[in-house]
Amino acid sequence: MQTQGSLRDGGLATLLQSMQAERATGTLTIDNGGDNCSLYFLFGHLFHANGPGGQGEEVVIDALGWDDGSYQFDPRAKLPAEETIKASPAELIAAAESRETPAAAPSGGASTWPEAPAYSNADTYAPAPAASLPEPIEEPAYAIAAPTPAAEPVVETSSPALAEPEPAPMPEFQPAPATPAPEPVAYQPAPEPVSYQPAPAATAPAAAPDRPLTVSPGGANSGTPNVRVYPLPSGRAHYEGLKSAFVDFPRLLRTLRSDRHTGYVNLSGSGYSGVILLNDGQALQALSTNGTAVQGEAAFLQIRRHMDAGDGVIDVIELESDTVTALAQLFTSPYLYSGLLGRFVNLEALLEYLAEEHVSGSVVVQTPSEAGIILLRDGDILGTYTESQRSLDKATAAVASLATDRQSVIEVKGGDGAIAAIDVDAALNRAY
Repeated sequence: MQTQGSLRDGGLATLLQSMQAERATGTLTIDNGGDNCSLYFLFGHLFHANGPGGQGEEVVIDALGWDDGSYQFDPRAKLPAEETIKASPAELIAAAESRETPAAAPSGGASTWPEAPAYSNADTYAPAPAASLPEPIEEPAYAIAAPTPAAEPVVETSSPALAEPEPAPMPEFQPAPATPAPEPVAYQPAPEPVSYQPAPAATAPAAAPDRPLTVSPGGANSGTPNVRVYPLPSGRAHYEGLKSAFVDFPRLLRTLRSDRHTGYVNLSGSGYSGVILLNDGQALQALSTNGTAVQGEAAFLQIRRHMDAGDGVIDVIELESDTVTALAQLFTSPYLYSGLLGRFVNLEALLEYLAEEHVSGSVVVQTPSEAGIILLRDGDILGTYTESQRSLDKATAAVASLATDRQSVIEVKGGDGAIAAIDVDAALNRAY
């Protein structure tokens, strides 16, 4: 979306809909010359707003009435911790549209007493009886009065000073209140997890994030590997570099689940990293390293602890479903071959053999400074990438060049692996 523009191009309502559709995160600042306000979004959800007159939903509803002004969107702005908006953009727009300016009172006319409706017993409006005001005398003001006493003539004039004595005061006319629009149904978040106390941070020196922790020669069929954290491929970024201190972790996971997000959430900080793989909104696998590498629910709880402490930054990346499944198998599948020295292996011939065997798994090439990954599905190459070039590609040249390093080590992993989805709701309510 555009990061700046004019409200004349569609108004704030169009902007809110665009922000939601594009799942934008950041701060939208609006200035109409005399007033200004700031709206805060997290993955398309408007959760807070403030302006000179206060904060919350009322700020947004007022701003929706601005016909002119400019806006600027900053996707890197620091997000506040407050949450003052529960309603969706559609509900806020409907509330703004339901507000109508009261009709102006009628002016002019020959009589100082307007024909105002009066309340009836049935709570409906009915015109006041005509007899409530004395009839004016048709004769000119200088006509000779009859012998018998007559009522004082009413002189037609627009000046209250010349009118006859005022009748008993009439009830003040009050227009019927406009029927209010239905109250928007506020978004109610799921119950927050039970309170907990963060565990003390690990004192052991942390391993470098996104790098395999060990490379142990073992030959063919060496069984299930130790937990390893490999580099991940890049994809379509929904957000990068979001400070975890301003993210409600349970709400983030609920949002990704409702959006049926497929990809991963990566948390990185000084000396640690963690990743949660998501397939169709479900947490397929989690891995974390903070001195030692762990996976599954233990890794999820470690990531949650760092999130609650406000450590690090978050990336939310979208990938294809097959790629996410292959990454989960990369971390969990057993070795078919490990500890193969690259200088003795013909990588092209190895890939031909794996294609003949219809292997679903991965080939990992590790050098002292770089790692390369080849993901396989039924023997076909699903994608390749390296630690320094993380865009998925079908070509194997970049990984093959790593295999020519005399210190490179190759491992092959295959099989379905032990992929067990994480019960996020249960994990959020468990003490870590």
